[in-house]
Amino acid sequence: MQVVTAREFRANQSKILKAARDGQSVMLTSRVGNFKIVPIDNDDVIIERHLKTALEEVKAHKEGRMTLSKARDVVF
Repeated sequence: MQVVTAREFRANQSKILKAARDGQSVMLTSRVGNFKIVPIDNDDVIIERHLKTALEEVKAHKEGRMTLSKARDVVF
């Protein structure tokens, strides 16, 4: 595992992000906490797409362009 400070990360972002992308565990330490840097995988992209669609539907509902189903109708 590679441990880097916030200062080191700012100075070597590309190098550190490439290491994480290539499978190396990277931990970033800073005054606000410790963080693990990991690449986004296919599951994350799929979830993001579903969330964007859901938010668009809620926005359309609020603007009166569509009616959303009630949870009771969907579940039962």
